[in-house]
Amino acid sequence: MATDARATVINPFGGQYPDDNTTKEVVLQADGLVAANPDDRHVLRWTNGTDLDGKRYIQIVQLSVPHTQVKIDSERSLQLNTLHVLGQYTRAQRNQILAHAKTVKFNRKSHVNNCQTWMRSLLMAMVNDGLLSAEIFDKVDADVPLKKAVPELLEDVA
Repeated sequence: MATDARATVINPFGGQYPDDNTTKEVVLQADGLVAANPDDRHVLRWTNGTDLDGKRYIQIVQLSVPHTQVKIDSERSLQLNTLHVLGQYTRAQRNQILAHAKTVKFNRKSHVNNCQTWMRSLLMAMVNDGLLSAEIFDKVDADVPLKKAVPELLEDVA
């Protein structure tokens, strides 16, 4: 299942800066810290490499399709977002994260649940799988916060 998840990584730089077998720091990047703001964007990220000019190439895991892609990191992104270190993860553990990202249930037509609820579900799957401690989850949830899923009503998904 993890290999299938890795096969869906979009890398516009061709074969450059792929994920590798080193242990890497995985970080939650939170755009906005208000649970009621539906436009907040939350992603998981790790660095795949740095080029000769010092540009960092990061892999992000996100709600939108594709679930994971490689992008050039920007200082603006770092300044405008809050970063929470989740820990050091092996390649096998990152593959598990990617697999969970693909399987987290989310109704894309929802008007009541959003990226925050998807990220909460992904992080909870990581806690349940032993990839993330409950203590780190609780700290991130208190700092961000992550919106809890609410039941969908017919008019919410129309």
